[in-house]
Amino acid sequence: MERQVGCERASAKVGALLEEIQQRLFDDVEGARRLIDQALRVLQAPADADPPRTGGLAPWQARRVARYIDENLERALTVAELAAVGGVRPGYFGKAFKSSFGVSPHAMVLQRRVARAKILIAEGDDPLKDIALACGFSDQSHLTNRFHRLAGMTPAAWRRLHAAAPAFHTRGDDHGGSVQLGLRAQA
Repeated sequence: MERQVGCERASAKVGALLEEIQQRLFDDVEGARRLIDQALRVLQAPADADPPRTGGLAPWQARRVARYIDENLERALTVAELAAVGGVRPGYFGKAFKSSFGVSPHAMVLQRRVARAKILIAEGDDPLKDIALACGFSDQSHLTNRFHRLAGMTPAAWRRLHAAAPAFHTRGDDHGGSVQLGLRAQA
């Protein structure tokens, strides 16, 4: 079970590094390379390298709470509600959550909301006010403020960056299956 927790932490670290790499890829290539090296070291490290976890939520509780957060981002989530989902007392929940995830419940909810907003912004052209509400922010201003703090750029800048970002596709006439870099069609 400790090995699974170590893998989950490594996965979370690599996920965070990949998001950072994606943000820096076009502006800071050398910084992106350093982050790639860091992600590779995390992936190559033995699972036993993480110190054993003391306290916190059980792995099944952590998965249940994380899934619940992801499924309910569009509405207000309280600590008492999340504690009930995890089956623990609200007074214990905040400390146990932070021990398990490394951030407070509120910080994780904001991170997950911004992550969902990134996807919605990059995949479509819905108005930012609609995306803000779909991700649980009170309005577009709230989305912009939190997005900028966590992503380092505004949602509009994120949209512009991903509208012109290169996309990977395979060439139809290439029987070797190599991947070619092409530009995403601009509408």
